[in-house]
Amino acid sequence: MVHPLLSAAGKRRPSVRASYLRFPSWTQPFWTRLTGKPLPYEQPLVCLPATLAMGLDVAMAVLVCMLHLTLLTAESTSLLLVGYALTPVFALYLTGALRKAQVVYGHHAIHGTLFKQRSRANTYAARGLTIFALSQNEAEYEEEHLDHHRRTIFTTLHDADAALLYACGVRPGEPLEKLKRVLFVTLVSPRYHLWFLKARLMSNLRRPPIERALAAMWMALIFVVVPLQYGAAAACLAVWLPLTILYQMSALLQFATEHVWLTGDAPGTNAHAYAQRCHGRFCGERVPGTDGSPASARTWLAWWARTLCLHVPMRMAVLVGDLPAHDWHHLVAAVGHSASGWSRAIYERQRAIDSGNSAGMEERELWGIGAMVHHVLLSMSRAPAQLNAHHVQQEASPANSL
Repeated sequence: MVHPLLSAAGKRRPSVRASYLRFPSWTQPFWTRLTGKPLPYEQPLVCLPATLAMGLDVAMAVLVCMLHLTLLTAESTSLLLVGYALTPVFALYLTGALRKAQVVYGHHAIHGTLFKQRSRANTYAARGLTIFALSQNEAEYEEEHLDHHRRTIFTTLHDADAALLYACGVRPGEPLEKLKRVLFVTLVSPRYHLWFLKARLMSNLRRPPIERALAAMWMALIFVVVPLQYGAAAACLAVWLPLTILYQMSALLQFATEHVWLTGDAPGTNAHAYAQRCHGRFCGERVPGTDGSPASARTWLAWWARTLCLHVPMRMAVLVGDLPAHDWHHLVAAVGHSASGWSRAIYERQRAIDSGNSAGMEERELWGIGAMVHHVLLSMSRAPAQLNAHHVQQEASPANSL
C-alpha cells in the first residue's frame, strides 16, 4: 500500500524525507533520527529529560572509550582484531560524544536552558562539559556565542565564528572552487590542527584556579596516564584521534555549514535577512525509485554505500543532537516557540512547519554535507569582493561553534 504522503505527491516528486516512506513504517523513527528530519506531525517515541540524556551520553562516552582501549590491548588475537576493525566506529562515536558535550549540552547550558530555572547549575554544567571535551572555556564561549546571536553582529566579520572562517582563508568574493579547495586543505592541514589544539588547551588553562587544576588533571589523565596504562598506540586510536584530529575536522565542517557567512551587513531588524542566513541541515538523500523510475541494483548499492559511509558518519560525529534543526534555535521566537524545547528541536521545527508558521524554514533545507558546503560557499562567492578589504579586528580564536 502506498503511503498517503507519497500518494498526495501525485505526479510531483516527493520531498527527500517523504522518499524514505519507501521503507516500512516501523523503520521511520530510525530514518528520522538518522536524517534529523521528522515526517509531518511525527512525535518522538521517547524523549528523555535533557539532564538525564546528558549524563547518559557522558557515561557512555567514557565506557565506549574504555571498551575500545581494552580491546586494543587484549591478549586474545581475535579481540585485538575486533578492536582494530571497529576503530572507525569507536572513533566516530567518541568524536560525536565529545562534540555533543560542547555544541549541544554546553551550548544550551550557556543559554541557561539545560537546567530549567537553575542558572548556577547551568554554569557548573558548562564548566564541566567544556573541560570534558577540552573545548573553549565556558566564559569565553559564552561571551562569543551570545555576541553571535546579536542581530547587529550575526554572520558578519565581527561575529567570532565568521572571523575564524575568514582567518582560515574562506573569504567572500572568491571563486567557488577556490573556497572549496581552501576548506578542504584546512580540514587536513597539520598547521590548522596544531593551532586549534593549542588554542583549546590554552583556553582550558585560562580558568579560575580550581577549574584550572581540574582541567590540568584531566589533560594529565588523557595525555600521560592513559598511554602509560594502555600504551601509546591504543591511546592514539581510542582517545587522541577522536579528541584531536577528528574533533577538529568535525568542528570545521559543522561550523562552515552552520550559517550563510560574510555575505553583507548584519541583518539588524530585518527579520527576513536574518532568517535567510539560517537553514536546516539533514543527513541523507533521496531514496531511489520513488519518482516512478526503475532503480537498478547498482543504484541501490551506491545509495546504501553513501548512506553508511557518508550520511551516518556525518550524523554520528558532525551534525550531532539538535544541530540539524539549528535554524529553529535561531528562529524560535519568530515561530512563537519556547527555547526550553531544544531537546525536541527537530520535532519542534517540524511542528512549526506543520502549523504554517515556520518563518520559511521549509524553504531552506539542505540534504547531505556536499549540498551544505556548496550552499554556504556559493553564497560567499557571490558576496561583494570589497568585503575582503575589512580586517579581522582581533586575533582569531577557536570560535564557539568549534
